[in-house]
Amino acid sequence: MNLTIGIIKHSRKKFFLKFFLALCTVLAILPGCANHAGNNVDDDDEPITLPVVKSRIEVTVTTPRIGTISQYEMFNATTTYMLNASVRAPISGYIRKMNVTPGQEVKKGDILFSMQSKEAAAMNIIKDTSLHIAGTVVVKATESGIVKTTSRQLDDYVQDGDELCTIANSSSLVFMLDVPFEMRKYIKDGGSYTVILPDGTIIETHVASTIPEMDKAVQMERYVLRASSTINLPAGLIANVRIPTNSQSDAVILPKSAILCNETQVKFWVMKVLHDSLAIKIPIEKGAETKDSVEVKSPVFTEQDRILVTGNYGVADTVRIKVIK
Repeated sequence: MNLTIGIIKHSRKKFFLKFFLALCTVLAILPGCANHAGNNVDDDDEPITLPVVKSRIEVTVTTPRIGTISQYEMFNATTTYMLNASVRAPISGYIRKMNVTPGQEVKKGDILFSMQSKEAAAMNIIKDTSLHIAGTVVVKATESGIVKTTSRQLDDYVQDGDELCTIANSSSLVFMLDVPFEMRKYIKDGGSYTVILPDGTIIETHVASTIPEMDKAVQMERYVLRASSTINLPAGLIANVRIPTNSQSDAVILPKSAILCNETQVKFWVMKVLHDSLAIKIPIEKGAETKDSVEVKSPVFTEQDRILVTGNYGVADTVRIKVIK
């Protein structure tokens, strides 16, 4: 019995020893098989790296121009006639003829009215030499201009000295310009200024005089602008006067579309072209500014430099470009 148990124990030890040796052999062979399998991978299974193609932004460019740029402020001016002649009745009597209407242009010496004296009307005569009564009297224009108003109608009775009509002297038309007191430093006596009418007509004027009184409520100072030539405009027309506040000569000027800025509009820059296919960001300092142009005070650009005017918004500091114009 004891012999049998000993044989069984010996067999178990021998079995476990063989199993352990077989397991070690398998573990030693596996890494080598893995490496062999890795070396036999087909070349077609390797990842392929494709080249990255960077697209170019289509842009248009411009070049700086050297010239004079002026910054303006716009103020209102109202037309008015400085000289208004009153035509008055020379006698007391009746208006028998009227040759004028409001808005009519007349010349000095034109017959405007014919009047019959009250004595002639009472006697129903035109002329009585024995009584030395004048039958009719003509009233002539004392000034050349435009008839503004007529105060009487045909067959009205008027007293000596009553107003019959008013004539605005055409040569006395001026623009009354109102500007804030703090802007008076930009208005020069005798200086030339451009007036723009509501229909776009441009009239060149000069400062003829200054009214020595201000509007207390709005603190506006008034100037009289006279046109270089006689013009025919209605009184009370409101026009715009362009007053230069900043003017620079030999300035580097770019269109507004070339200027970029941040959200707070305190930093400004342009995109400058390099080597025909690259544009870089260039910070600038602005100067005078108009409706469509901006002066660049720094850096100094030349007329040979090329600056982006389209395709420049929202791009990086350096960008690949394709110039199409």
